[in-house]
Amino acid sequence: MSKKTEKIQASWENKISRAKAVRSAWKALFKVDKARDYLDGKQNEGGFSEEDFIVVNNVYSHLKAQLPALYAADPYFYVKLKKSYSPKPEDIALFEKRGKIRQSYLNYLKDEVELKQKVRLNIQDAFFSYGVIKTRFHADYEKNGSANEPMTGDDGEPLLDESGGPILEPEYVPVNERYVVERIHPDDFLWDEDAGPLPDSWNWLGHGVTITADDLISDRRFDKAAVRSLTKTGGDRMPKDDEAITREDRKKGGEVKGSAEFDDNYHQKETPPGERKIRYWEIYNLKKKTWLCVAEGADRLLMDEKKIPVGVETDPFSILRFTLRDDSPYPIPPMSQGLGVAKEYNLARSDIQKHRKRFNRKYELNVNGLIGEDEASKLENGEDGTIIRKMTSETLCIPIQDAMVDQTRYQELAYLKAEMIELFGGSSDEARGIAGADSATQAGILDKRLEMREGDSMSMVIDQVRDVARKLDMLVQVNITGEEAVKVTGPQGEFWELVREQDYEKINGEFEYGVNVGATIPQLPQMERSSFLAVLGILGNVPHFLTQPRLLKRILEMHHIDDEALLNDLLELGKQIMGGQMPQPGQTGSQPNVSESRPVSAAGGQAGGPKSLNLPGAGNFPG
Repeated sequence: MSKKTEKIQASWENKISRAKAVRSAWKALFKVDKARDYLDGKQNEGGFSEEDFIVVNNVYSHLKAQLPALYAADPYFYVKLKKSYSPKPEDIALFEKRGKIRQSYLNYLKDEVELKQKVRLNIQDAFFSYGVIKTRFHADYEKNGSANEPMTGDDGEPLLDESGGPILEPEYVPVNERYVVERIHPDDFLWDEDAGPLPDSWNWLGHGVTITADDLISDRRFDKAAVRSLTKTGGDRMPKDDEAITREDRKKGGEVKGSAEFDDNYHQKETPPGERKIRYWEIYNLKKKTWLCVAEGADRLLMDEKKIPVGVETDPFSILRFTLRDDSPYPIPPMSQGLGVAKEYNLARSDIQKHRKRFNRKYELNVNGLIGEDEASKLENGEDGTIIRKMTSETLCIPIQDAMVDQTRYQELAYLKAEMIELFGGSSDEARGIAGADSATQAGILDKRLEMREGDSMSMVIDQVRDVARKLDMLVQVNITGEEAVKVTGPQGEFWELVREQDYEKINGEFEYGVNVGATIPQLPQMERSSFLAVLGILGNVPHFLTQPRLLKRILEMHHIDDEALLNDLLELGKQIMGGQMPQPGQTGSQPNVSESRPVSAAGGQAGGPKSLNLPGAGNFPG
């Protein structure tokens, strides 16, 4: 082994170690691990026994309140022609058709890769640290029974290479090819130590992978000499990132990652050799557009630096960060800001409970009035109904009044609750229950505030999901072979679309990727009904809109209605009205009881019964 090989390995291990130190400092600063413990209900930090400590898990409740608003269902993806370098109408029409087909396949794949559960867990990660999604193409390999035999074409004739020699069958052939979208745990992801908040300042990104020795041996990407070295001497050296094992811990058989005992060589005791864990890092060099694999504790690179895989632009990661910092790629996690208040809330509740349960009465006793000294012991240990004898009619025993719980303690709970709502990124109780608003003006203000706060977070989630869709489409463009019929559901209805390899050929232009934002919002019956009636109110006032396809589609989209069949029905209705086959909307009939400007609060108002909003502006609609 050359000194150059050792130097490259040592250089990358050093870079990874320094990057880990930066991440560890960030985790300590924002109490990342503590926030995760709070979500699990581990909030007793001492001072109370477990039976006396009340856990009011506000971290859990705020997370559950915000997740559905950000991503309740998968959106519908759009692939549209962004720019055509060809002015020919026939080329533009062809590009737009290909965009529609790519769009169909993308919406098919979102179910195949189980996008919803990956994105929701990724959003949860972002509340406590940051969310990372990796998009890749994966294939398993199996032994080729025809290895080293000449390959033949459809006509049965041998295939020849450029030099005229026969092309031989490979030793291994890919099987079970698939597109993969996976959530990466934040602790398995690294930025370089000098990275700033924006991507143009990032030098490399790292994905940590823990693998068994057997799986490492079977992975054909890796250098065989490096694998042999690792499986003999490496593995389990770093059981978990940022968690050191001291010599004293090892002597005691310290518990690390699942109560496994480790010996002085960091190897898990009584673990079969093939099941030993080995840790390596996939490094994506963003500046050079290359990637490599570095195993911890190896003497050479597990995989030498090579060009980024075809279909990957610079890296396969899509990252979600809610609040950026000015000098670091690691964000300010939303949940980190309210932990102190959450702790104080639990302490206050536990103090009240402890005082209520306390039994510690004290008395003033005139012993001169007792018949005997043993009478006093009856007060200390006697059961209910105990009688003591005395020699005087005066009161001998007076209970000392216990200290009362100050009312300020109860008021403090309300203050702490309000502070948590603000710090955890939520909104006021009224904003979470619009139907309780006392006036239309107040409902409108609260509704706008709710939409702005949730809308900002939702836009970040949508940006990440759009990036996942773009990366997935690029992988399909490179790896699709043959043709496949996929089931299409969504605005176009439900049918089977034929997707072929030529549909993904490069075009003389660019595609853009869009997301139907409204589809991620929970589709509650009240809100759907409110939005639909608001649309009818608009169209009833201005029936001419029914003759403008683009305008009508935009109105429906802004009210989160995606239904191509409904759009066609409304256009046909518009033709009949304007052609005189149906009367135009008159002044009779009831008005839809909804304001088109505030569908959320209006829906709440309808649900509230007597407080429903009867606002002007909603016209009459035929039928």
